[in-house]
Amino acid sequence: MINLAEIIRQLSANAKVIHSLALAFPEAHTQWTPNPQTWAMKDVMEHVYNEERGDFRKRLKVMWGQASTEEYRKTESCRQALEGFLEEREVSLAWLRSLDAPDWDASLLMHFGPEQTPFTLSAGEALVSWVDHDFLHIRQMVELLHAWNEQQASPYSVRYAGEW
Repeated sequence: MINLAEIIRQLSANAKVIHSLALAFPEAHTQWTPNPQTWAMKDVMEHVYNEERGDFRKRLKVMWGQASTEEYRKTESCRQALEGFLEEREVSLAWLRSLDAPDWDASLLMHFGPEQTPFTLSAGEALVSWVDHDFLHIRQMVELLHAWNEQQASPYSVRYAGEW
């Protein structure tokens, strides 16, 4: 059962967490990565900004037969991506609050992953995945902040903090 009010509350809370974590990283170092396989903070923020405007809300609109013209955008800085994300999240929250008895079983044929595997995504799955997508990137941001702190601490160790 979808509790839309709770989903809205969580998406709002997640935006505040993402905002705080993005600001915790020094703007001058938002392109830093601990290794070539890891996204920089700017990459994370640009991704969540673009997913906010061009994925979750857009796909739900399409499932319910609404026109949607949101597209992905490049940003010049982490702060620009953060500001764009926060603006888009407010648009999303207002739109979600405006919904009246949405059909959570409406679906869309999607292609996902490197192999572009086809699958059917329901509106309910898209909504709860939206919240979890935030959690995934919140975790990613925390791990990036940890790696940054660990690198900055050298020659000292952060082992006293506990195991990662």
